[in-house]
Amino acid sequence: MTSSYLLPNEDFCAGSIEHIAAVFILVLLGLVLTFWAKRSPHQSVAITRGFAWALTANVLIWQIVKAYVGQLPADHAAYVPYHWGEDLPLNPCNWLAFVALAYSYKPQPWMWHMLYFFVWVFTFNAVLTPALYENFPHFTFCKFWVAHTGLVMFVIHLNRLKAPQIRFKNLIHSYAYLQIFTLVCLITNAAVGPEANYFFLAHKPFSASILDILGPWPYYIVQGDIIAFGLFVLAWLPYRFISNRTSFAS
Repeated sequence: MTSSYLLPNEDFCAGSIEHIAAVFILVLLGLVLTFWAKRSPHQSVAITRGFAWALTANVLIWQIVKAYVGQLPADHAAYVPYHWGEDLPLNPCNWLAFVALAYSYKPQPWMWHMLYFFVWVFTFNAVLTPALYENFPHFTFCKFWVAHTGLVMFVIHLNRLKAPQIRFKNLIHSYAYLQIFTLVCLITNAAVGPEANYFFLAHKPFSASILDILGPWPYYIVQGDIIAFGLFVLAWLPYRFISNRTSFAS
């Protein structure tokens, strides 16, 4: 008998009990880890690294399971072929886990800036409008919520532990990283073939998303890039506000 962890179900519904419960549990876990790190400064580095390793292991396990079900006999109930146009860890929620892990061992301000802007602009939006088909307990459901909610909580975790300040020039640098990432995805999509859709640059998600309010392909790519800059600014404004308050108080 095949575990329901492997069996596709395509039963996910945004706003469902499973959706809300997954987010709630992971937010709670993230808050507990952050509280623990704040109360135990001598253990904060180890806690942060453990947090980052959990995010990275989540992506690696997902890749292993995807490869496993892809090599099952075609008539197996859990068989789903590995999709080279969707399953490589190229979307932000995947490779940002590795950035988080690298930052936990050798903190570099540019890594923090990238994490902050990419997570709030892209990953947080995926929590609100998930491009997801499989419901609990399928492995894709588990991976999706750990990756997305986990990254949001990791950024909050770093911020609570006094991450580097973010200035407007850091926003510009991070926006430049977005252009590089977009170019990498465009090249990858072209190399893999018409079935590739990394970063949703080939077509919009089939599930509801913020891209639905934009024009058709390829116009929504340019429109989305412009909107992304506005969202980067919106994500940066709390730092600007806090900085102004600190200067006024002093």
